[in-house]
Amino acid sequence: MDSGFLQVFAVGVAVAVAPGPDFFMVLRNSLSRGRLAGVMTALGIGSALVVHVVYSVLGLALIIASSPAVFGLIRICGALYLIYIAARCFFSRQTDMPDACVQTEQGGAKDSPLRGWREGFWCNLLNPKAALFFLSIFSQFMTPDTPSALRWIYGAEVIVIVTAWFVLLALFLSTGRMRSMYASVARWIDGGVGVIFGGVGCSILVQEARKVL
Repeated sequence: MDSGFLQVFAVGVAVAVAPGPDFFMVLRNSLSRGRLAGVMTALGIGSALVVHVVYSVLGLALIIASSPAVFGLIRICGALYLIYIAARCFFSRQTDMPDACVQTEQGGAKDSPLRGWREGFWCNLLNPKAALFFLSIFSQFMTPDTPSALRWIYGAEVIVIVTAWFVLLALFLSTGRMRSMYASVARWIDGGVGVIFGGVGCSILVQEARKVL
């Protein structure tokens, strides 16, 4: 078995289990909105990983790495999105937690399954650390001599590992017992998630501002 395959596997597992914006997005949606929302969020993250793999394998990652302005713009977009999510955590009204994300025919809160997918997708796609991760992966484990097929295999490996981890996490967190526990501390968790997202977003904006100044 190719040693690079095992190395990419190890790195993918480490990145998947390390708490970050994706982890907290799955955590919040699974606990507050149920299993379907959590799983769809995980699938959204996996879909964004496909985008990262495509632009990396096709060489766009090299353009980003060689252009600080482009990469800086990506970081700023990611930071603004994280701050937006933080604001939603702080100011959104606490609602009942539905068993499934469906639109009801009679009044009440409406929640589309695509909402979780969109949140997971944009959270990962605009996360500058995700872009940086793929830049490092493809620069360390790939050379000009690496076959094209093997490059796609490396990318697919990471996608499967990370997506599977978040799906399993969503299934675990959305159990009745976990959601009952969440009901009593929902505002605290939302606030904690908001602090994390907002802190990361503001930190990135400060870093980019210092570069300009």
